[in-house]
Amino acid sequence: MTLRAAKKRQRNVSSSGIKALRDISVLVVHPDDDDGRNLIEQLQRIGCQVRVQWPIPERLNTEVDVIVLAVSPESLSTNTPWLLYASTPPIIPVIAYENPIIVEALVQLNASSVIPSPVRSFGLLTALALTLSQSRKAREREKHVKRLEGRMAVMRTVQQAKIILIETKGMSEAEAYNALRDQAMAKREPVEKIAKALVKAHELLQKACS
Repeated sequence: MTLRAAKKRQRNVSSSGIKALRDISVLVVHPDDDDGRNLIEQLQRIGCQVRVQWPIPERLNTEVDVIVLAVSPESLSTNTPWLLYASTPPIIPVIAYENPIIVEALVQLNASSVIPSPVRSFGLLTALALTLSQSRKAREREKHVKRLEGRMAVMRTVQQAKIILIETKGMSEAEAYNALRDQAMAKREPVEKIAKALVKAHELLQKACS
Protein backbone atom coordinates (compact mmCIF):
# COMPACT_ATOMS: atom_id res chain seq x y z
CA MET A 1 0.00 0.00 0.00
CA THR A 2 1.40 3.40 -1.02
CA LEU A 3 1.66 6.31 1.42
CA ARG A 4 -1.07 8.19 -0.46
CA ALA A 5 -3.41 5.19 -0.33
CA ALA A 6 -2.72 4.70 3.39
CA LYS A 7 -3.52 8.36 4.13
CA LYS A 8 -6.71 8.14 2.06
CA ARG A 9 -7.80 5.01 3.93
CA GLN A 10 -7.09 6.73 7.26
CA ARG A 11 -9.20 9.73 6.24
CA ASN A 12 -12.06 7.43 5.21
CA VAL A 13 -11.93 5.58 8.53
CA SER A 14 -11.85 8.86 10.48
CA SER A 15 -14.75 10.24 8.44
CA SER A 16 -16.87 7.13 8.99
CA GLY A 17 -16.07 7.26 12.72
CA ILE A 18 -17.27 10.86 12.98
CA LYS A 19 -20.40 10.08 10.97
CA ALA A 20 -21.14 7.23 13.37
CA LEU A 21 -21.43 9.76 16.19
CA ARG A 22 -24.68 10.95 14.63
CA ASP A 23 -26.29 7.62 15.45
CA ILE A 24 -25.23 7.29 19.08
CA SER A 25 -27.57 7.71 22.03
CA VAL A 26 -26.31 9.98 24.81
CA LEU A 27 -27.66 10.22 28.33
CA VAL A 28 -27.01 13.69 29.71
CA VAL A 29 -26.99 13.67 33.51
CA HIS A 30 -26.72 17.35 34.24
CA PRO A 31 -28.69 20.03 36.14
CA ASP A 32 -31.18 22.06 34.12
CA ASP A 33 -29.06 25.19 33.81
CA ASP A 34 -27.44 27.19 31.02
CA ASP A 35 -24.52 24.78 30.87
CA GLY A 36 -26.79 21.77 30.64
CA ARG A 37 -28.98 23.31 27.97
CA ASN A 38 -25.92 24.34 25.96
CA LEU A 39 -24.55 20.81 26.22
CA ILE A 40 -27.82 19.30 24.98
CA GLU A 41 -27.94 21.79 22.11
CA GLN A 42 -24.39 20.98 21.02
CA LEU A 43 -25.03 17.22 21.14
CA GLN A 44 -28.21 17.60 19.11
CA ARG A 45 -26.30 19.74 16.62
CA ILE A 46 -23.84 16.88 16.14
CA GLY A 47 -26.82 14.61 15.52
CA CYS A 48 -26.78 12.52 18.70
CA GLN A 49 -29.97 11.08 20.18
CA VAL A 50 -30.08 12.87 23.52
CA ARG A 51 -31.84 11.79 26.70
CA VAL A 52 -31.74 13.94 29.83
CA GLN A 53 -31.97 12.98 33.49
CA TRP A 54 -31.32 14.80 36.75
CA PRO A 55 -30.58 14.13 39.53
CA ILE A 56 -28.34 11.12 39.04
CA PRO A 57 -30.62 8.05 39.10
CA GLU A 58 -30.06 5.30 41.63
CA ARG A 59 -29.80 2.85 38.74
CA LEU A 60 -29.47 3.04 34.98
CA ASN A 61 -32.86 2.22 33.46
CA THR A 62 -32.10 2.89 29.81
CA GLU A 63 -29.66 1.62 27.20
CA VAL A 64 -27.34 4.29 25.86
CA ASP A 65 -23.96 4.41 24.12
CA VAL A 66 -22.37 7.06 26.33
CA ILE A 67 -23.18 9.07 29.46
CA VAL A 68 -22.25 12.73 29.86
CA LEU A 69 -22.18 13.34 33.61
CA ALA A 70 -21.86 16.55 35.59
CA VAL A 71 -19.23 15.77 38.23
CA SER A 72 -19.21 17.89 41.38
CA PRO A 73 -18.90 17.28 45.14
CA GLU A 74 -22.71 17.31 45.31
CA SER A 75 -23.14 14.70 42.60
CA LEU A 76 -20.33 12.57 44.03
CA SER A 77 -22.13 12.41 47.37
CA THR A 78 -25.08 10.50 45.89
CA ASN A 79 -25.42 6.73 46.26
CA THR A 80 -24.80 5.62 42.68
CA PRO A 81 -22.56 2.53 42.64
CA TRP A 82 -23.76 1.63 39.12
CA LEU A 83 -21.50 4.38 37.76
CA LEU A 84 -18.52 2.16 38.57
CA TYR A 85 -19.91 -1.11 37.17
CA ALA A 86 -17.94 -2.67 34.31
CA SER A 87 -21.19 -2.94 32.33
CA THR A 88 -21.90 0.80 32.60
CA PRO A 89 -21.57 2.69 29.28
CA PRO A 90 -18.49 4.93 28.95
CA ILE A 91 -18.78 8.17 30.91
CA ILE A 92 -17.62 11.65 29.88
CA PRO A 93 -17.45 13.87 32.97
CA VAL A 94 -18.30 17.56 32.82
CA ILE A 95 -16.13 19.41 35.36
CA ALA A 96 -16.01 23.06 36.40
CA TYR A 97 -12.69 22.83 38.27
CA GLU A 98 -10.00 20.43 39.44
CA ASN A 99 -9.18 19.28 42.93
CA PRO A 100 -7.99 15.97 44.40
CA ILE A 101 -11.55 14.71 44.98
CA ILE A 102 -12.63 15.48 41.41
CA VAL A 103 -9.48 13.96 39.93
CA GLU A 104 -9.95 10.79 42.01
CA ALA A 105 -13.54 10.59 40.77
CA LEU A 106 -12.36 10.85 37.15
CA VAL A 107 -9.96 7.98 37.74
CA GLN A 108 -12.68 5.82 39.31
CA LEU A 109 -15.02 6.60 36.41
CA ASN A 110 -12.25 5.47 34.04
CA ALA A 111 -12.72 8.66 32.03
CA SER A 112 -10.62 8.92 28.87
CA SER A 113 -11.65 12.54 28.27
CA VAL A 114 -13.51 15.36 30.01
CA ILE A 115 -15.66 18.31 29.03
CA PRO A 116 -14.76 21.56 30.80
CA SER A 117 -17.49 23.79 32.15
CA PRO A 118 -18.76 26.19 30.93
CA VAL A 119 -19.47 23.93 27.97
CA ARG A 120 -18.32 25.10 24.57
CA SER A 121 -18.70 23.47 21.17
CA PHE A 122 -14.92 23.10 20.88
CA GLY A 123 -13.73 19.77 22.23
CA LEU A 124 -17.10 18.08 22.54
CA LEU A 125 -16.81 16.13 19.30
CA THR A 126 -13.27 15.07 20.21
CA ALA A 127 -14.37 13.93 23.67
CA LEU A 128 -17.13 11.78 22.17
CA ALA A 129 -14.88 10.25 19.53
CA LEU A 130 -12.03 9.49 21.94
CA THR A 131 -14.30 8.05 24.62
CA LEU A 132 -16.15 5.74 22.24
CA SER A 133 -12.91 4.67 20.55
CA GLN A 134 -11.26 3.81 23.87
CA SER A 135 -14.39 1.97 25.01
CA ARG A 136 -14.45 -0.10 21.83
CA LYS A 137 -10.76 -0.97 22.18
CA ALA A 138 -11.29 -1.95 25.81
CA ARG A 139 -14.12 -4.31 24.82
CA GLU A 140 -11.92 -5.84 22.11
CA ARG A 141 -9.08 -6.36 24.61
CA GLU A 142 -11.51 -7.97 27.06
CA LYS A 143 -12.76 -10.37 24.37
CA HIS A 144 -9.17 -11.20 23.43
CA VAL A 145 -8.26 -11.91 27.06
CA LYS A 146 -11.32 -14.15 27.46
CA ARG A 147 -10.35 -16.09 24.34
CA LEU A 148 -6.83 -16.57 25.69
CA GLU A 149 -8.19 -17.67 29.06
CA GLY A 150 -10.44 -20.16 27.28
CA ARG A 151 -7.50 -21.58 25.36
CA MET A 152 -5.42 -21.83 28.53
CA ALA A 153 -8.27 -23.67 30.28
CA VAL A 154 -8.45 -26.13 27.38
CA MET A 155 -4.68 -26.66 27.49
CA ARG A 156 -4.81 -27.32 31.25
CA THR A 157 -7.61 -29.86 30.84
CA VAL A 158 -5.77 -31.71 28.07
CA GLN A 159 -2.60 -31.69 30.17
CA GLN A 160 -4.52 -33.13 33.15
CA ALA A 161 -5.93 -35.88 30.94
CA LYS A 162 -2.46 -36.72 29.62
CA ILE A 163 -1.07 -36.95 33.15
CA ILE A 164 -3.88 -39.34 34.11
CA LEU A 165 -3.06 -41.62 31.16
CA ILE A 166 0.65 -41.42 31.90
CA GLU A 167 0.16 -42.37 35.55
CA THR A 168 -2.56 -45.02 35.09
CA LYS A 169 -1.58 -46.55 31.74
CA GLY A 170 2.17 -46.05 31.74
CA MET A 171 2.04 -44.11 28.48
CA SER A 172 4.53 -41.52 27.32
CA GLU A 173 3.29 -37.96 26.89
CA ALA A 174 3.14 -38.38 23.11
CA GLU A 175 1.25 -41.67 23.44
CA ALA A 176 -1.21 -40.10 25.88
CA TYR A 177 -1.98 -37.26 23.52
CA ASN A 178 -2.31 -39.62 20.56
CA ALA A 179 -4.76 -41.71 22.58
CA LEU A 180 -6.88 -38.65 23.32
CA ARG A 181 -6.72 -37.54 19.69
CA ASP A 182 -7.64 -40.99 18.36
CA GLN A 183 -10.60 -41.19 20.74
CA ALA A 184 -11.71 -37.73 19.65
CA MET A 185 -11.48 -38.67 15.97
CA ALA A 186 -13.39 -41.90 16.56
CA LYS A 187 -16.20 -40.06 18.34
CA ARG A 188 -15.96 -36.98 16.13
CA GLU A 189 -15.55 -34.77 19.15
CA PRO A 190 -12.95 -32.11 20.05
CA VAL A 191 -9.91 -33.38 21.95
CA GLU A 192 -10.71 -31.06 24.85
CA LYS A 193 -14.16 -32.66 25.28
CA ILE A 194 -12.64 -36.13 25.49
CA ALA A 195 -10.02 -34.81 27.91
CA LYS A 196 -12.66 -33.16 30.09
CA ALA A 197 -14.71 -36.37 30.25
CA LEU A 198 -11.61 -38.36 31.23
CA VAL A 199 -10.66 -35.90 33.98
CA LYS A 200 -14.19 -35.90 35.36
CA ALA A 201 -14.40 -39.71 35.33
CA HIS A 202 -11.04 -39.95 37.06
CA GLU A 203 -12.16 -37.50 39.78
CA LEU A 204 -15.37 -39.46 40.36
CA LEU A 205 -13.42 -42.72 40.61
CA GLN A 206 -11.03 -41.21 43.15
CA LYS A 207 -13.96 -39.98 45.27
CA ALA A 208 -15.59 -43.40 45.14
CA CYS A 209 -12.39 -45.09 46.25
CA SER A 210 -11.62 -42.66 49.08
